[in-house]
Amino acid sequence: MLSRDAMTKHARALGLPRGYVLSAMIAAALAPKAYAEPTETDAAPAASGTVTFDPDFFPKGTTSQVDISRFEKSGYITPGTYRADVVLNQQWRAREDVTFATEPGSQETQLCLDAQSLSRYGVDVWKVAMAAAEGKAERLPEGRFCAPLSRYIPDATVSFDMGSQELTLTVPQIYEQRNARGYVDPSQWDAGTTAATVSYNANAYTNNGGTNYSSGYLGLNAALHKGSWHVYHQGALNVSSQGGSGYQSAATYLQHDLPAWREQLTAGDLFTSGELFDSVRVRGVRLATEDRMLPQSQRGFAPVVRGVAETNARVVVRQNGYLIYETNAAPGPFVIDDLYPTGYGGDFHVEVIEADGRVKRFVVPFSTVTQLLRPGIDRWSATVGKVNGLNLQDAPNILQGTYQRGLSNILTAYGGVTLASGYRSVLAGSAVNTDVGAFSLDVTQAHQSVSGQPSSDGVSVRVGYNKNIVNTGTNLAVAAYRYSTSGFVGLSDMVAVRDAAARGLPTDTVLRQRSRVDLNLAQSLGDKAGSLNVSASMRNYWAGGGSQLDYTIGYSNRWRNLTYSITAQRTRESIANVGRWGDFNQIPGAIDSPSPTIDSRWDTRLFFTVSIPLGSKPTSPTLSGTYNQSHRDGNSSQVSLSGNAGEDQRIGYGLTAGRNDGSSALSANTRYNGAYGQVGANYSQGNGYRQVGVGASGGLVVHGGGVTFAPTLGDTIGLVYAPDAAGARVQNGQGAVVDRKGYAVVSNLNPYELNTITLDPKGMAAGAELKSTTVSVAPRAGSVVKLTYETKAGRAVIIDSQKPDGQPLPFGAEVVDDQGTNVGVVGQASRVIATGLLASGALTVRWGEGAENSCRINVTLPDKPAASGFERFDAVCEPAAPVVQPVNLSKAFSQAPQPHGAMLTKARFSSMRSTPSPRTEMQG
Repeated sequence: MLSRDAMTKHARALGLPRGYVLSAMIAAALAPKAYAEPTETDAAPAASGTVTFDPDFFPKGTTSQVDISRFEKSGYITPGTYRADVVLNQQWRAREDVTFATEPGSQETQLCLDAQSLSRYGVDVWKVAMAAAEGKAERLPEGRFCAPLSRYIPDATVSFDMGSQELTLTVPQIYEQRNARGYVDPSQWDAGTTAATVSYNANAYTNNGGTNYSSGYLGLNAALHKGSWHVYHQGALNVSSQGGSGYQSAATYLQHDLPAWREQLTAGDLFTSGELFDSVRVRGVRLATEDRMLPQSQRGFAPVVRGVAETNARVVVRQNGYLIYETNAAPGPFVIDDLYPTGYGGDFHVEVIEADGRVKRFVVPFSTVTQLLRPGIDRWSATVGKVNGLNLQDAPNILQGTYQRGLSNILTAYGGVTLASGYRSVLAGSAVNTDVGAFSLDVTQAHQSVSGQPSSDGVSVRVGYNKNIVNTGTNLAVAAYRYSTSGFVGLSDMVAVRDAAARGLPTDTVLRQRSRVDLNLAQSLGDKAGSLNVSASMRNYWAGGGSQLDYTIGYSNRWRNLTYSITAQRTRESIANVGRWGDFNQIPGAIDSPSPTIDSRWDTRLFFTVSIPLGSKPTSPTLSGTYNQSHRDGNSSQVSLSGNAGEDQRIGYGLTAGRNDGSSALSANTRYNGAYGQVGANYSQGNGYRQVGVGASGGLVVHGGGVTFAPTLGDTIGLVYAPDAAGARVQNGQGAVVDRKGYAVVSNLNPYELNTITLDPKGMAAGAELKSTTVSVAPRAGSVVKLTYETKAGRAVIIDSQKPDGQPLPFGAEVVDDQGTNVGVVGQASRVIATGLLASGALTVRWGEGAENSCRINVTLPDKPAASGFERFDAVCEPAAPVVQPVNLSKAFSQAPQPHGAMLTKARFSSMRSTPSPRTEMQG
């Protein structure tokens, strides 16, 4: 018997539907050994380039009357219009309707094209015209033509896969347009549909003991989408038992992209670009280049936050004074690598609030300095509005413009200007690409005048360096140095100075940086020697502000199954007034100037961690240990057991026992990653305290078909619509499953580039069929694009049938319903498999022309579908007649005339299982 792969290949080549292959495979698998099967010699493959069927596949002693000549036309395509993905030279080009028609004077069907569609698919029609002028091919006709493509483009080929609905074109490279790798024509960018989206992250936390404290947090990212127009809102509700409760709006803005200009328009609460100047929050309008509109190969950074929690802790991340992220962290090392930065600049201030009330703080430097662009690529932005910082009393108006241009492979030039109330600054610089790394150098001149204060002028010089040394495994991500004269006032400092003056405070309380050095280094030490990571920032200030050093240095390695690491970290820690952290940095720019109500101190910590899996299975738990040495708090240690369980490893758990400063603590945490979100809980208990925390996160999409839930939501979203495909899984969709309404959510699509989303039919009802399993789309940024999959719904039946004279039905005969739709095929042992039945009625089995080459099986579907998805029974295929009364499947055929040599004398009905099972005899 042909293998499944072989049958599928032949069926696709012949243009047969997926259901035909499925029916044939099931029929073959379930067929009893009533008839001889071909030997391995009999089933020898056909010659290359041909499709033939060995007659020995038919039952011994019979001659098939089925006309299979249509199956032997390799590549035959039924004339008509199909919705297809168009691929040229292995690169996706478009998804649109394609038409096949019979060429005049020929029985062959050909793809219909015109010059415009060829150009859209990536063919250089000018070069095609040159080939015709040189006599290498015929001239392209004007308008649409339905003829072999090789007639007009030498050596071109066309193929169409009916199963995947994919049209593949190949042309010699000389006739292909020279587009960048990954290029998608802007005409194919999908603006999306109308929908509303909400992402949420909720946590509740309570502590009883030395510090009685409770808090609740709800972070929201909501958006309303109308095609390519989007309204966003970001905010957080924070409820605390120690005050400071309330809802804080981080941003509300309108966004719309302008593909013709490669720009993104934003209006509302936004942040200026931090690439050249300081990033500040503005309420206004910004028009800026959208680099994501470039192909992936032509695109020119939120940092990863790492730390260690000693108990079930809350981790809070702020940028520019705004709360942008909060989560619960289990004891041990944690990594946050999915932050949404609100600007290209602005350090991340991280708090780790332990269960016993201790708070550790550290800063993750965030600044981009290397400005290299590809030759001919430019980037610009223009922002106008009013500075809208946190708790400002004097918010200046601002106008800012920046421009960057790649002049060559070596040199990029850039500059910008900022104009604000009583302030102006001008920047000019360049970036150079050399063999020893990429350098940038720029100079900023600034002037400031504040009412009642002497004006100031100054200069700031910044040098940046970036290098990835492949041979040594060194990645020096960012190394930057800035020096500012005493009269220089940066943009964020200007906002703080004006606000201090408006409050009647001395302006010299604002700490203005004198110099700053940032370093991010990743160094591989070899396959067996591990790797080294360094992140450090050193700053000092004018006016007696002192200096500050923040750093994280880590080394990690592996020995057999054991993984270990050692980390040194500089942190700032608070003991009292945990709920008053909102008082910190009330004045923007007053960096590292804590409120007097907070008892802050610096600490240097050393962590050593080791972990080993307790088994080789995916479900095997992991045992890990951590030793923490603090210069201020002494030493602590902990041992943890963690792992995953359940279907698809959706359940996570962790148990931790720790000891700190002579006291012991126990912690437990669990989480469930579902198809519609995540939930989790944690518990800690130690000497004098008890802590409990719960959390949930996820997202939802509100659209014309209802509400669809998702585990997470990103910037650009795909809305799967596959009616009657409930239970199908979205591959690489973070566990997303098609719901009973036919919808599912793909959380993170890449805007302006090709995304291919595949559905796995496993889990669908047996009678349902996916006619297409993949859809490709190139969405515009922020859009909710609808991904429609063609499905075929209905019930499925397995019928052991025969002719009235007891002879088997011809193998390969087609089965059609009353509407003439092909619903199945006759397999081995005269077994009929039919799928997609929508209602009771007659099934016609045909193996040739005329009524004498057909018969009918009348089917009445039970009211309740079988649990297995397939209804199974026996019936005689009666000669075709004008009127035949349907027979209910729950009745027997005992009153019907018995065929000669009939193997079956009554109707038998049962539900199909994974393997053939005994069937219950039912008397009529």
